[in-house]
Formats: sequence, C-alpha cells, structure tokens
Amino acid sequence: MRSTFNHIALLSLFLPGVLLAAPGLTIYNQNFAVVRDTVPLDLKTGVNDVTFDRATLLLEPDSVILRDPSGSPLQVLEQNYRNDPVTQPLLLSLFEGKELDFLVHEINKPDRVVRGTIIRSGYVPHGEAVQPIIQVDGKIQFSLPGEPAFPSLGVETILKPQLNWKINVPKAIKTEAEVGYITGGMSWEASYNLVLPEKGDLMDVVGWITMDNQSGRAFSEAKISLMAGDVNKIADMRPGGWGRPGDERHGVR
Repeated sequence: MRSTFNHIALLSLFLPGVLLAAPGLTIYNQNFAVVRDTVPLDLKTGVNDVTFDRATLLLEPDSVILRDPSGSPLQVLEQNYRNDPVTQPLLLSLFEGKELDFLVHEINKPDRVVRGTIIRSGYVPHGEAVQPIIQVDGKIQFSLPGEPAFPSLGVETILKPQLNWKINVPKAIKTEAEVGYITGGMSWEASYNLVLPEKGDLMDVVGWITMDNQSGRAFSEAKISLMAGDVNKIADMRPGGWGRPGDERHGVR
C-alpha cells in the first residue's frame, strides 16, 4: 500500500449511490487532491482496449481505481499511464540526427523553407531545456532556423495525459464507470479580511478561498470539497517521485 491516505480516501469515492456527471475534487492543503470522474464504457465480450484522456499530468498511477457502479465485473488486465503529451521540444528530440524542414518568416520577404539537421534538440526530460544545435548548409547554429514542420503524428503520440486499460468482461456491457485517483499539483489556502466600523462594536468578516491548480488539467465544472489538516501520506523516496512529465507507468493485475 502506498499510503494510509490512499486506502481511506479512495475507498470513500465509491459509496453506493455516488455517481458524478461532472468531475468531483477533494482538495487538500498539502498540494494534492482526490479526483472522481466517470468513464463511458461500451465493452464487447472478451478483452477491450479503453482510453481515458482526461487524466492530470501529476496523477499517481498506483492510486487509480476503476469500477462499474452497477456491479458488473471489470477485470483490468493491464493499466498504462502516459503523461508525455507532444510538445515541440519533445518532437525535436525524436528527430535528433535527422533532417527537418524549417519555415522561415521574414519581414517584407516571402516565406521560405530551409532544411536543417537536428544535432541536439535541447530537450531535457525532467530538466531545464538547453540550446538546440542545428546544422544548416554545413554550418552549425545554436538556434532554430525557423518554425519546424514535422511529419504526421504517429499512432503512439499523445496530445494530453491519458490512462489506457485492457479490460476483460464475461459479457458485453454499456455503462458509465467510475474512476478515482490521487493527483499532485493542487492546493488551496484561506484568507480573511476584517472590516471595522468607525463606531460600534460590530465587524464584518470576509473570507476568501484561493485554489491553485497546477495539475495539467482544467476542472471548469467540478464539484469541489476542501480539506484542511495534516494527512498521513507516505512520500515517494525515489528521485523525481511519481507523475513527472515524460514518465510512463505500467501495471499488470
């Protein structure tokens, strides 16, 4: 078990009768939250591939729970978490040692295309990017010669974080399943203003809640609960921890 909190919090997500059309968030003031969401499933008999593309960038893969509230058995054979969504620096890194077209825009001149070989993309996983090195017409330069034009995206390229499951069912079902997980990158704090009158002994107290969402996903219509206090959540002692951009976690059950 990753933490005492994981067990208690996620167990509470799936009490009978709890099914949210909109996502639900329980945000703790320790930079993490519990997310509750729905996954539409239309499964045929046997093994099915299911993709959920509304995950956060800082999801903890070992906290994910998927179930059907109607009680239909869902046998999860495999779960993959991808949080390396495509970006220009990442794509450049995939083409190191290869040539690319670069579209050059110049004032009062027609656009033109130059060919350049990517010697170094400048992309550093989990770190700060460095200057790219591009070879154009046999000369080296420490900047992109223009806007890179990449070939079409491959089937393995993702545009945002996602969970992938292989689910086995004994018979075909169509349902709204529930998914719950813990994510980092969310916190909140409260502040209060006291308004005192010039005369009298009554005062107004105005309270404000400020929520900070750095999880990589917007929750515009979520139902939100806020929790304060110290939660007994065991920290990951490995360098980098879980859920950093570029990680891919696999689990087989």
